[in-house]
Parts: sequence; structure tokens; C-alpha cells
Amino acid sequence: MNKILQLAIAFLRERKARTILTTIATAAAVSMVIWVTSSYEALHKTYDEYANLALGRYELAIAPISGEPTDFVPPESIAPLLDDPAVLAVDAMWAGRISVLELKDQPLPGDQPGGGGGSGSGSNSPLPSLMFLATDAPEPPFEMLQGEWIDSTAEDASGELPSIVVRADVAKRHGIAVDDRLTLELPRPNQAGETTLPVRVGGIVNAPTLFGAGSTGIPMLTPSSGQAFLSVPLVERVTGEPFQISLLGVAVDPEADITKFRFSWGPRLSDHLVPLQFQQAFEIEEALDQASAAQNVRMQSYAATGVAMLVAMLVIFCSLSMGVTERIRQYAILRAVVLTRGQVGLLIVIEGLVLGSIGLVVGIALGWGLLKVVESLFSSLLYHGVGFGTSSLTLAAIAAIGGALLASIIPAYNATRVKPVDAMAPRQSSTDASSVTWPSLVIGSILLAIGPLVAFVFPPGESRIWLAMAASFASIAIGFVVLAPSIVVFVDRLLGPLLARIFAIDTKLLASQITNNIWRTVGASVSMAFGLGLFVGIQVWGFTMLEAFVPGDWTPDAIAVIKPGLPVDQVDKIAALSNVDANRCLPLVVEQPRLVDDLTGSADRPSVIRQDNVIIVGLDPEGAFAGENPLLQLDWVAGNPEQAVARMKQGHACIVPDHFLKETGLKVGETLAVDPPRNAGATAVYTIAGAVRLPGWHWQTKLTGLRPRTHRAAALIFADYDSVADDFDLPVASHVWFSYARGEADVEAIERAISGMVDALAIDRTGDEEISARVVSIDSIRARLLNGARRWLWMISVLPLVTLLIACIGVLNVILASVRARRWEFGVLRSIGFTSSELARAILVEGLMIALVAGVLSIGFGILSGWCGAALAQYVSFFGGLHPPMVIPWLPIVIGVLIVQVLGLLTATWPAITIRRTRPMPLLQAGGDFA
Repeated sequence: MNKILQLAIAFLRERKARTILTTIATAAAVSMVIWVTSSYEALHKTYDEYANLALGRYELAIAPISGEPTDFVPPESIAPLLDDPAVLAVDAMWAGRISVLELKDQPLPGDQPGGGGGSGSGSNSPLPSLMFLATDAPEPPFEMLQGEWIDSTAEDASGELPSIVVRADVAKRHGIAVDDRLTLELPRPNQAGETTLPVRVGGIVNAPTLFGAGSTGIPMLTPSSGQAFLSVPLVERVTGEPFQISLLGVAVDPEADITKFRFSWGPRLSDHLVPLQFQQAFEIEEALDQASAAQNVRMQSYAATGVAMLVAMLVIFCSLSMGVTERIRQYAILRAVVLTRGQVGLLIVIEGLVLGSIGLVVGIALGWGLLKVVESLFSSLLYHGVGFGTSSLTLAAIAAIGGALLASIIPAYNATRVKPVDAMAPRQSSTDASSVTWPSLVIGSILLAIGPLVAFVFPPGESRIWLAMAASFASIAIGFVVLAPSIVVFVDRLLGPLLARIFAIDTKLLASQITNNIWRTVGASVSMAFGLGLFVGIQVWGFTMLEAFVPGDWTPDAIAVIKPGLPVDQVDKIAALSNVDANRCLPLVVEQPRLVDDLTGSADRPSVIRQDNVIIVGLDPEGAFAGENPLLQLDWVAGNPEQAVARMKQGHACIVPDHFLKETGLKVGETLAVDPPRNAGATAVYTIAGAVRLPGWHWQTKLTGLRPRTHRAAALIFADYDSVADDFDLPVASHVWFSYARGEADVEAIERAISGMVDALAIDRTGDEEISARVVSIDSIRARLLNGARRWLWMISVLPLVTLLIACIGVLNVILASVRARRWEFGVLRSIGFTSSELARAILVEGLMIALVAGVLSIGFGILSGWCGAALAQYVSFFGGLHPPMVIPWLPIVIGVLIVQVLGLLTATWPAITIRRTRPMPLLQAGGDFA
């Protein structure tokens, strides 16, 4: 064993440049794994700990669906909850910001002259406004660190200063201690004319925090959102208003089934005048993941491991394969003298493991350095710091050692086939390209067909979708690897002569340059194609999935969002504007009721279209769907506009998107029942009169206020104006949908004109109801969506591009070995009249041809895998179920292919310069060095 290890190390030392390059590539792949996985571990640890503690002693929280600070929980919702035997406690909380002043030199009532005012002695200076939670809960939601919990009755009886409780991180940051006295700044003077109210810090609570600044960064109210806590009587004194409930903390019996409890109470909570919803620890963590893309980082951590392992495998494979090819005679002598067939194979495996181990150690060191840089730059986000976790080291070891073992299999097998007699007559290292072209073409094409067959012809059920994905991607990847020799021959014979003319090289000099050792070329090309193929696949998959969310041509040019609403008889004034098409301008009433029955199966697996509610829009059916130029230019899948309009005019008929029929199993002519939020129990029933395609309705509704209740909906449904207005008590139109009179329009001018109309109209208003008018153009929605999607897709494309750069080191190894093996041949060519410049250009063209093969492989693999991946994702992705057509974003693909061509030329530059600078005699003297 020691002799074999010594031989392996000696062989590696013999080719120092190759060993160094292979180690660098492997280390870079390992550091990529360390970087991604460790960063995710730190981020997820922070989020996981926060999410599990954010609700404190409560299992559930209840808050308004809208998330608006002006919406409060109706007090009548508490009693029914308390009557449920599964509920142990329901604590009401008010949430709001209050400005705080530190009392420094100002004496407080009862102080001796010159008294210190607690630990905050000094000058009077303001604190930032803090998020206060007011509650009469008898117990704190979190563990008390110091002092006591708020007790309003004790304060009233003793006549002492009212007390508040401060969160631990806030107290530490501002130097606040128990018994310190602070001043709350009143938003308006009280009856005594006071503008401030002194309070005492009675305790410090150890509530969880996410960031150093104490902000959760998500639009979700939880007990941990409070930076300080005060009693209900005290908040009424501060605000001068009656106590209102922003949040309910619900403690549930540990023996109760939380899932059943939630789904039994969900419809009842949504029936209140202000619809309510539950939130649980996993939902908080989900919101955090969405807020900071942590979920993407988690996916990238596992993807990085697989990518790094394959990159390490390809790079080490190229290195070991070249070594086996060059040392056939040496292996034959070793077989004749001392080593058995198994020991020769073990020698190759150990050589690969040494390369993988060195790369692992160097990669860990490099990854640690990168993490320290990340920690210093993003310390406020990575609240728990960064470091190597067990999973990071395990995944890094899998990438390096696993890649090395996989890379050793074929070279070890080839080495074991060497016979002692080969020392006298070594085998030819080249393979006849024609002998592998047709078999690779046939077998590769069959493998490529499996992916589309699984994705489109024989789609699996949801329970077997992951197996189908694995089979589809594996068959596509293996198919292109098998097809690679045919593509090498294609590039050599069709593009070789063209490149020879472009680079002014003799065609004979370039003929068969990449097919003489076809497997070496295949290995280099596959190495480069791996990263670019992933990049192309991500782009195709991303833009294909995005197509379902980009508003289509069916939607009008703009929509006016009017608060509190506009009487229908006033819409003609908007239609009369010069920029508005008077024939394509309709008022809308909108509501978002829950489905009486869970028709979409949202309780089993929610998705973007599997929700328990729908958006129902009331509008004039004839103006929206009938005639030669209706407002909505729809593609009808079931039914037709004439019959649908006639049925809608009779009342309580609707048009639904085609995906809704597929998810629910409903058909045209059947009915769906919804529960009006403002009139619980008064079920409204609508008959389906037709189905249409509505690509992009999600973002259309997201950015235009067409989701008044919650942030998800199963479908956008159209019904007649009167039925929707009557069923859901909508006296005025909340939106006006219109098209421009000409191709383009001044959106700001239209918005100003509508705002003026709204201000001038005598509309019944209650309280402080907002009065506004906002025009959202369809172009702005598309631009916002596409710009955000492009940024996100380029962000997740960083990993494949880094992989491409790492793979170039392996390609450099291949070209160096190819040049080294042909040094004597280059010497002969120089001697018979070829110039050093011609030889250098021939090497550059070799690198370019390898990059061209990689480009063809990448485009084919990326488009096919992205297309099949988007199809299969419809069955498992939260954003699936819409089945959009394939979209090929040619601009990023062309950019990626050009990058590969440039890298191919740059990779060949060093070998080309080396040959150009070497004189013929040293090249001829190298003839005896190679088998």
C-alpha cells in the first residue's frame, strides 16, 4: 500500500502544472460549496430560531388579513374562541409606534432636587420611536430577564409611575435598566394639556430578535414585534383613544390538533367585517424566507454540492485520463515487474483521492476566508454569525472526495486493461471518430427522447413527480454526453474549414485536430458545457415559468384604483377624457370571498392557484366581452362570448380561467358557491358560463388592489356588475378599467384628471377614509415583473457561471496535455515550413472548437431540460399549475455562448504562446518522451 501511495504521489509530482491546476479547480469547487452552504446555515439558523420563538407562549396568532395598521381585530371574535375547549387563553394586543424621550436632567414627581432620574442621567435626548404592544395579559409572552411584568391594577392602586417592559436587545442598545424612567411623547395633548407622560421601566423581557436593529423585516405582526410592552389603560392615556386590537395571541391545548383547529376556524375568522387569519411559526419562517430569498439559498446549497461534485469529477477525470494515456508504457512495465491488475487500478484511485483531498483542504481554507469576508460585510443580517457547520463540511467532503472517486472509475478501468506486452508496443491513444459517431447519435437521441416523453406524453402523478424529474434530467444529461462525439465530429468537419479560413490557417493543419483524440475533446467540452448548460436551463425554465405571470394582451391598457370609490354614473367623465377610449372604459366592483367548499384542495397542498378564495369582478358583460372590440380580448377555451354574455345578463353567471376548471373538476354549466365577507352565511351561487385563458392575472390583481382581502387567490372570475354589487354590498365602483384612445397616453395626466374628479365629487365618506385615485398601466406592471424576474434569474445564474470558470481550468489541462503530446509533431511541422504563428493560431482554434462543441451541448441541454423542468414543476411548485408555453430567452443564451467562446480562446492562449516561443529543436527532442 505504501509503495502504491508513493507511486501515486510521484506521478502527481511528475506533472506539477497539471496537479496544481487540478487542485485549484477542485478547491474552487469546494469553496463554492462552503460559501453557499455555510451562509445558508447561518441565515436559516437565525430565521429558524426566530420563527420558533416569535409567538412566545402562544401556538397561534390572529391578525387582520390585510396587514394594514388601520385594520383591527373585532372584539366580538374573542368570546367564540374562548368557548372552544381547545383554547387555553386568548390575549388581545394593540400594536403601534410611540416616540420615547429619555428623562435625564428633568426631575420627576417625587424626586429630590438634583435627583439622578435613574441610570439615564445626563442631557435630555430622544430615542427612536419604538414599536409598543399593549396588553392586559396576566403573563408575559416571553421569559422575563429582569424585573416584573406589567400590572395595570397595581399601578392604579399605588399611585406610582406607570411601568413598561422593554425588550432585552432594545435595553442593551440604549443602556436602559430596570427602574430607569423614560418619557413617552403623546401624539396629541391630553385633557390636562400634557404632551409627555413619564413612565418607569419595570422589567426587561427576553423576546427573540432577528436583526441587530430589532426589525423582523417582514409584514407580519407577532408578539416579538414589540420592542416594549405597556398596559391597556396606559396606552389609552398615551393615544387618547379607546383600546383597539391589532393582534390576538392564542394558547392552544397541547393535545389539540393544530391543523384541524386552524381549518375549522379559518372560514369563521374570514367572515368578520375585518377578515382575520391565523399565523403559525412555519408561516413566519416562510415569510422570512421569502423576504430574504433564504429558500433560494437553501436550494442553491444542495445544488452547489451536486454541481461542485460533478465539476471536481470532470476536472479530476480529465487529469487522470491524460495520465493513463501518457503512462501506458510505464503501467505495462509495472505490471510486468511488481504490480497486479488490481494494484494498478488502486494506484489510479489513490491518485484521484490525493487530488480530491488536497483540493478539499485548500477549498476549506479558501471558503473560510470568503465566509469571514461575508461576515464582516453582512454582520447585521447574519445575526448569529457564520461558521462551518457539520453539513457544510460533509457536503464539501462529498463534493471533493465523491467527485474524485467517480472520476477514478473509468481511468482505473482503462489502466487495468494494460498488459505487460504493451511496454513494447503501446496501444494507440486515438480512437477512430467514425466508429463512435453513428452509435452515439442513435443512442443519444433515444435518451434525449425520454425527458419530453415523461414530462408531456406520460406525466406522472404528484406522488412520483420527483422520480420523474430525476429520470428526465438524468436521461437528458446522459443523452447529451453520449451524443457529444457526434457533435465533435460535426464541429470538426463543418466548422473546421470555416475557422481555418477565418484564422488564415492551412485547412490540412486543422483537419481532425479535435477528433484525433475524440474522448479527450469530449471530456473537455462536457466540462465547459456543464456550467453553461445549467445557465441556459435556468434561463429557459425561469422565463417559461414567468410567462404565466406576465399580463397578456387580453388585458386593457390601464386600470384606475379609486378610494373610497366612484358612483357608476360618474364613470362617463373618465371615459370622456381625451386619452381614454370611450368605447372601452368600464367600472368594476371587486370582492374576494372564500369558497364555501375547498374546491381546489388547498388544505392538502396549497399553491398559487390552490387557494380557498377567489377574486370576483363585477362589470358590464356586453362591454367587456361582446362586439368586435370588447374591453377584454379573451381566448375562449370553453363556451363562447355570445352565449356567456346572454347568460350573465340574467344574473349570477360567471366566466372563470381555464386552470380553475382543471383544478376543481368543474364544467361549464355547473355552479360554485362563495361566502360574502360582509354577510356571513348568505351564500352567493354563480353558474359557470364560460372559461378563458387569463395569463398574468396574478400580477394584474396584485398591483392594482384587486385582492382586497388576502394576498393569494385561486382564480380571477368575471360576473355581471349588479349581481356582484348586490351580493357583496358594494355601492360604488372601486376600479375603472380602460384602454387608451391612441397607442400611447400620458398616464400621469389621466391620474391627475381622475384625482380631481374624485376630490370634486360628493361621495359619502365615513371617518378618516382615504380619498385617492391611482392609475396603474399594464406596461408598468410588465416592466416591474420582468425587471425583478431578470434580476432574480441572473442572481441564481451566478453558480453555473462560476462553475463554467472552474471548468475552464480542466479545459486548460486538456489543451496543455494535447500540446505536450504533439510537441514532436509541432517540431516536424516547424521544420517543413509552418510558422510558429500558424501553429499558435491552430492551438487557439482548437480551444475555440472545444468551446463551440460546449456551446452546442449547452444550448441543447439547457433548452430541453428547462422546457421539461418547467413542465414537471407544474405538479410540485407553489407557482405551478398554469402550464405556460416554452419561452427561449435568446439574449442571455447568446451572451452565455459568447462568454464560452471567449473563455475557450483565453484557455488556449497560454499553450499557444508556449508553442510560439519554443524553437524547433526542443520540440523535436521531445519525440522520445511520449508513447
